[in-house]
Amino acid sequence: MLGLSGPLFAVEIVSPRDGVEIPIGSEVVVQVQPSPDDDIVRVYMSGSEEAMKYNDKTGYFEQRVKLRGDAFGSVPVEVTSVNSKNVISTATVNVYVKLPPVLPLISLRIHAEQRQLVLESIGEHKNLQVIGEFPDGTVRIISAKLYGTTYLSRNTDVATVDANGIVTAMSVGETVIVVRNGQNETQAKIIVRTMPSDGPKTDT
Repeated sequence: MLGLSGPLFAVEIVSPRDGVEIPIGSEVVVQVQPSPDDDIVRVYMSGSEEAMKYNDKTGYFEQRVKLRGDAFGSVPVEVTSVNSKNVISTATVNVYVKLPPVLPLISLRIHAEQRQLVLESIGEHKNLQVIGEFPDGTVRIISAKLYGTTYLSRNTDVATVDANGIVTAMSVGETVIVVRNGQNETQAKIIVRTMPSDGPKTDT
């Protein structure tokens, strides 16, 4: 879907097209066409301070972008333009980042700060950051079920874990979450405790 604000059709993203499928980790060339009725002087990618370069041959503002290695599903591509009167407009398309049919995995690990995960109150949620290393040298967060990662809590009375690695504290205690993907396995120790209350102090 193409979304615009400011002057109508001040800029249009002509590439990539809305809804196009792109393999994960791909590089794409973003091309933005300015309206001939609007004097666009600068165009930026969302989250970037570097202005896109104008290509005299194509008549488009262009920038090459490498998609994040853990980006998948519907991913927005947004640009912001500024005309000679400092009027700002935006344009957005959504590309669909797809996983390869086979996702070989060399190694699996949990983020170092989460190998012993502490939850301070009953009902608190935390998302396990599961990291996979692949044959092409890339390292990606593969916590989502979509990557084939599975989870098992050895004591669901203490903590549960859903299909996407979100851990929920159920009661005070300790348990282990077992994480698997293919032949690879790792674990996280879960500690659930309650914060000490600041009760009234008594003189001794």
